[in-house]
Amino acid sequence: MSEDSTRARVVDAAIACILDEGFYRASSNKIAKQAGVTWGVIQYHFGTREALLLAVHERGVDELDRCLVEAEIVGDTLEARLGSFVDALWAYYRRPEFLAYMQVMLNLSHDPTTADSTQAALKSVGVRVNERVPALVRAVVGADLSNAEIDRIGRFFYNVVRGLALDQELLEAMPVEHSTAAEFDAQRAELVRVLSRALDSLVD
Repeated sequence: MSEDSTRARVVDAAIACILDEGFYRASSNKIAKQAGVTWGVIQYHFGTREALLLAVHERGVDELDRCLVEAEIVGDTLEARLGSFVDALWAYYRRPEFLAYMQVMLNLSHDPTTADSTQAALKSVGVRVNERVPALVRAVVGADLSNAEIDRIGRFFYNVVRGLALDQELLEAMPVEHSTAAEFDAQRAELVRVLSRALDSLVD
């Protein structure tokens, strides 16, 4: 088995353990057992548990970046293009793995023992988003707006869509009745309407 495939399997195991056990209970030994390797193998590939968790974070950043790069904004109306934007972000943020990525980012970034180099790497998600979202927003709005206006609209749209997706993801992780497909479609439609109405107030 190649080194890359071993690393990927260990990262997969870490994500599964975090989702099953929670961040702090996903111990090095549990991750090693889940991956079918020894802790020595994990040390060889990653060095420390923190470095392994950073690799989990980097997996999440890469997947978000891919979603944004591959997003296609289509539609003859603003509402249709907004729907494309919402779908592109929810394709990432509504995945179960995002809960693991979020736990890693929140816990490492708030842990005073986290290395400075790790703290710096955790901020990479914001950099990637700031690079990708403006082009998507300009395709959605379809108007000749300034970069400042596009940035303001992009931050608002992105935060609203991410926030609602996360809220739904957390609800679905709880032992309560989930939203039906019809309810989800209604929520998506309402979100598109809200973003459409908000656009006028976001443009100078």
